[in-house]
Amino acid sequence: MTAPTQAGAPSDVKAARTPDGVVDNRSTPARALTPRQMLLVVALLGALITASATWAAVSLDRRNEHRLLEVQTHQAGAVIASTILSLSDPLTTVLKIEEATAGSTRQFGPATSGIVGAGHLFVFASLWATGGPTTQQLTTAGEPVSLPIGSAQERRLVQLALRSGTFVVSSLTSGGVQRIAYAVASSGSPQYVVYAERAIPANRQVPVESSAAFAELHFATYLGRAELPSALTTTDVSPDQLPFKGDTSRELIPFGNTSVLLVTSARGPLGGTLGQELPWVFLLVGALMTTAAATTGYQLVARRRRAEGDSRTITALYDELGTLYGQQRTIAETLQKALLPAYNPVIAELALASRYVAGAKGVDIGGDWFSIVKTGEHHFAFVIGDVSGRGVSAASIMARLRFTIRAYVLEGHSPEKVLSMCGQQLDIDVDGHFATVVVGIGDLRSREIVLANAGHLDPLLITGSDPQYVVTKTGLPVGISANAVYVPTLIVMPPGSTLLVFTDGLVERRAENIDDGLERLRQAAKTPAESLDDLLSVLVTELTDNQSEDDIALLAFRWL
Repeated sequence: MTAPTQAGAPSDVKAARTPDGVVDNRSTPARALTPRQMLLVVALLGALITASATWAAVSLDRRNEHRLLEVQTHQAGAVIASTILSLSDPLTTVLKIEEATAGSTRQFGPATSGIVGAGHLFVFASLWATGGPTTQQLTTAGEPVSLPIGSAQERRLVQLALRSGTFVVSSLTSGGVQRIAYAVASSGSPQYVVYAERAIPANRQVPVESSAAFAELHFATYLGRAELPSALTTTDVSPDQLPFKGDTSRELIPFGNTSVLLVTSARGPLGGTLGQELPWVFLLVGALMTTAAATTGYQLVARRRRAEGDSRTITALYDELGTLYGQQRTIAETLQKALLPAYNPVIAELALASRYVAGAKGVDIGGDWFSIVKTGEHHFAFVIGDVSGRGVSAASIMARLRFTIRAYVLEGHSPEKVLSMCGQQLDIDVDGHFATVVVGIGDLRSREIVLANAGHLDPLLITGSDPQYVVTKTGLPVGISANAVYVPTLIVMPPGSTLLVFTDGLVERRAENIDDGLERLRQAAKTPAESLDDLLSVLVTELTDNQSEDDIALLAFRWL
């Protein structure tokens, strides 16, 4: 007879009696995996590990390559941005010369000789002037594209420049010749426009830039924001290979009234070939995948961290560069002040005040200066001037003119004679600079002042509550022509009146008519002030808010 199963015993437990009649409850061992099952589990687990590690390696490598591509594209964009400055600044310099010379066609050729022609930045340039509703071409330099000189395309770009607050850019194609056209307009009246054309290859292909930023990149630049074949300007590959396939990066760089779109693609692995080879290694060496994945993960993460560390280092370097920039600016201001008078002379009949304010942009030393000197018992002389450009060369010209003029007035020469003699010592073609200058000689007994003006802004005479500008007979800036003639202007200052001479940084603003700035100064000069120094502080604060891009020099004296 079979013994009954013990109540509550699990179904997988078998009850059996021992010889002494006691029930024996024992578990049956779980069935072990077969060799085939173990092989299948290990194979599946190995395949999963291999696939996961391969995907991770590919993904990390792609992200790392794209990050490096973006970094190099940004660096290449910075190179292009600096190139844009080298294109626009020479045209601006030519424009300032034409403004200073009232659109002199004789000066246009010499002024553009270093930038227009074979082997130079531009192959063609023209000068335009507008007065009222009409705009006309005054002269040209170089070889134009195969369009008539003064064509409708050229005229449209000139008109656009007159309405724009910056230089304007357009592509130009005619007769199979491709160029980029530029135009920059002055803000005065009459307005002048300098138009120029820069050649590009007919097939748009150019060699790889010498800059390290382009060394590992294929690139294409487009005029405007769209990646269109018609907007393509330059590339290092055949235009048939555009648009680039695969991973690309884009950088939009401001370019006058438009933009330049830079599109790049890597020539090869930017982080080396290891990242591309590792997935194949994982596939071929599955048995070593765990170790290889750990090593590779470490290497890829370390490389990414190094890239991020490099980014932080670059940021720190930029911060340090900002500090050095400020220090260099302080040095430039100190050097500028060292070239200016340490103090004004004491003249019993006059109250004197002067001010120099460094421009808010750039660290180069400027060319603005002023000086006043007593030339005899009853006479004194003063000068204020502005040398074109910035840097050590402009400062050296400024120092030379300052001491030369001082020597001439102490010898007793008249203001117009002083300017004529200075014109024999400065040549823009040789020295690369010109200068606007006002020289005055005053008689303390009669309160008469004789002025001579070389392309500078007229002084402001403050009498009572109605300041007015002294209308001088303005001649050419010093350095433009060795044969320039200057005509003196005589004024008589009432007792208690103030004469203010200044450089254009006080009144000139980008994209604004100079007359607006002069009127702003005239109105500000009505502000009551206890002293001349207070008056200069008020003028600098109200007209510039200490943010003028150009340097400012002011000199004022008042008859007591």
